[in-house]
Amino acid sequence: MLQDPHAVSEQLERLRDDLADFTSSDRSLAAVYRDALLEERASSTATEVRDAVTGTYADALPTTEFDRMEELTAPFPPATEWTSHESAGRWASDVLDGLPTIAVDGSELEPTTELNVPVGLVQVASYVNHHTTDGQYALDTESAVLPPTEVVVGPEDGSYTYVDESQVQHARYERETETVRGLIEEYAEHDPPPVVIYDGSLTVSFANLFDDETRQRYLDSMAALLATSRANEVPVVGYIAGSQSSDVADLVRKLRPTGLGDTGLPRDAAIFAPMLDTWGSRTALFESQRDRSLQKLRTTYRGEEYAFGDRLRFAYADFGEGESLDRLEVPQWLCETDAPAGWPGNSMFEYALQAVRAEAAVGQGYPEAIQVADSEAVLTGSDRDRLIRMLLRLGEDTEVPIEWNPKDRSKRRRR
Repeated sequence: MLQDPHAVSEQLERLRDDLADFTSSDRSLAAVYRDALLEERASSTATEVRDAVTGTYADALPTTEFDRMEELTAPFPPATEWTSHESAGRWASDVLDGLPTIAVDGSELEPTTELNVPVGLVQVASYVNHHTTDGQYALDTESAVLPPTEVVVGPEDGSYTYVDESQVQHARYERETETVRGLIEEYAEHDPPPVVIYDGSLTVSFANLFDDETRQRYLDSMAALLATSRANEVPVVGYIAGSQSSDVADLVRKLRPTGLGDTGLPRDAAIFAPMLDTWGSRTALFESQRDRSLQKLRTTYRGEEYAFGDRLRFAYADFGEGESLDRLEVPQWLCETDAPAGWPGNSMFEYALQAVRAEAAVGQGYPEAIQVADSEAVLTGSDRDRLIRMLLRLGEDTEVPIEWNPKDRSKRRRR
């Protein structure tokens, strides 16, 4: 519990100017980058831009939409006709009628270091909404206990060991992607194909913070998910709410190293937000090339090899309020495949995008399917207490020597 909220409030008040400077400087810098991006759009083709940054390792590259899309944005006219959340909901119901959406989310409990036996727990929830008139849906959860052998690590020579709390996070990621893969295979024959809204990035650049072995676990998991999606032609959309990425900004700076080389990088959202006039509008698609980690996204699925080094695209979309934008990441094959016959859009990307829009409309700015999966998966402090009680009871019933660590026993008595 926060013991002195008044003191915190006073400190925040003293930081008011610093906070204001932070937001205004981002807007000012973003305006410079926005002008530079639009100038490049007016004077160069996508091919010319790609050639210009060859060898610079830009985090983003333009796609053919760079040439086709005026002002690099696509409006969403239906939203201008909505007068309330109810009217948005009616539009969403029409779009989603008979179109299944899938979302998966997970939660974890860190190892029970309060006891002499460290045990972790992962819980993954999946939600499949068929959007049928009879309200058909499937909501399931799976829990997995991680024994000490999976959370206690150390060097190969065994000179020491320690409890690595991050092992639970890694296991959660693997189980989430495994669950998505299983659902894709289960619903692969459904007509129309379901749209998987994946809560997070389809890239694995964040895994570069880990050691080689752990990084490979993430690469293998995501490569398997993407291959399963491609082989079964079930679209998956990576959804990053309130994106803080600066990939397009990096591209702009690489294009203009003399004028922008010494500046910071604004958020892509700050660059594009003033350009997106209506709810549901989006930017052009860009090719993701952040830190080249995608080059290692490769696997074999059902005897066929898949590689995704240059096969992921992203765009920003306006689904909320204010200047925050959400980032959508998709495999390239969605843009190359026709939409299911009789469903909205010319491509599988447009089909999936419309489903995501509709889910966000129902969820008032955030996909309803992800919200349901999240609420079902969440684990709390009371769940941790319950896990500890289960372990202690197991020790009593089986004579396994499970007991409190002295420090934590003392804390429990004091609280």
